[in-house]
Parts: sequence; structure tokens; C-alpha cells
Amino acid sequence: MILNQEHIDSIKDLKPMEEGFEYKTSAWQLLKEEHKELIQEFEGKEVNRGAIIQAYKNYYNKEVDVLKPFLLTMIWGYSDTGYGNYRTNKYLVSKEGIDQTGSIKSAIDLAQAYKIKEAYKTLNQIKGLSISFISKVLYFATKAADANKEYALVFDVRVASSLIELTTPKEVFEIVSVYPSSKYDDYEKYNTLIHQLARTNHLEADAIELFLFEQKNF
Repeated sequence: MILNQEHIDSIKDLKPMEEGFEYKTSAWQLLKEEHKELIQEFEGKEVNRGAIIQAYKNYYNKEVDVLKPFLLTMIWGYSDTGYGNYRTNKYLVSKEGIDQTGSIKSAIDLAQAYKIKEAYKTLNQIKGLSISFISKVLYFATKAADANKEYALVFDVRVASSLIELTTPKEVFEIVSVYPSSKYDDYEKYNTLIHQLARTNHLEADAIELFLFEQKNF
């Protein structure tokens, strides 16, 4: 995959840490009161990447509950789609009524230690949590742990689609549907590819990911 100069210039203008969405309580009113209290300070405010990364750092420093950064990740990912609250509640408590906080904590702790494969497998055991949201948790968790390492990156349908659009003739791209692979080995290959592109072009890896997500200037 090759980025042209127009792509590179566009990526350099991006500021991933400032990219976020407003936490609209009306879209998240079905959260438990105890969960609402954890993120009360963000009510009616923008939840951006920088704030979420800081929440993970605060968890690592034992300053906040592990569910605070997790909930902020879900709010950032789902925004006010209308179904984010329902799905998030399912991730927190299984169909059988089992509290899944332990699995979430285990995965985030593994990510802090950069045991990404193990963290991925742990999150993948939470029913309904797709590659899109598994990768979001891993991105924030590893970025907070050490931004100088090859942190995990968000891998969702828009990013996957953009990867194909940039490497495939238009007449082919227009007649196919693209989805990100849910296999860990493929996710690892994606992370390696984007970090290699970042090093080659002197860019931030998550700025490339954001560029792919925004699907502009292709």
C-alpha cells in the first residue's frame, strides 16, 4: 500500500487526540446509575481520544474504576446511534446475568502489559463485542500504556473499506462489500501494515487510521 503526497499532507493535518463525540445522556439513559456516576463529569461534553487515553492512564495508576475508560470507549464508539446503550449493557452483563467486569479488567490489564493477543482473546469471549470495539479498547489501552510502542489500532468496517478503496480499481471497489476480519492474526497484520506506513512516511499511526476512517481525499 502506497500513500501519495496528497494523502500524506491530509494525514499531517489531522489531530487524532481532538477527535471525539458529545456524551448525550439522552442516548445513554439506560446505563445503571453506578455506571452513570463514573462518567458524570462528561455529561453534555465531548469525549475525545485524548480524554479516553487519560482515563486509561488513571486506571493504570489505580485512580479510577476500570469501567470508566471502558464506558468512555463505548460512548466514543457508538456516540448517539441509539443502540450503543443497549449493546454496552449486554457487554457488561451477559445474557445469563453474569457481571463481565472481570473479563474487561483482565483484558485491559493484559493490554497494559502489551500482551495484545491474550487481551484480544479475552475481549473476544464477551458475546457481541466485535472486532470494531475490541480494537477500540485495545487502541486506547495500549496507547495509554506506552504511546512509543507499536500500539494497537482501531479496525472497523470504514477503515477496512478504505484499505480496499486505496488499493483497488474503482470499478471493482464499487461492486464489493468489505468487512474487517475478526481473526487475531489478520488484526495483527493490519497493525503491522499501518505502523510500517507510519514509519515510512514519518506519520502517526493513529492519524493514518483516522484518515482511513474519514474516507476523504481518496
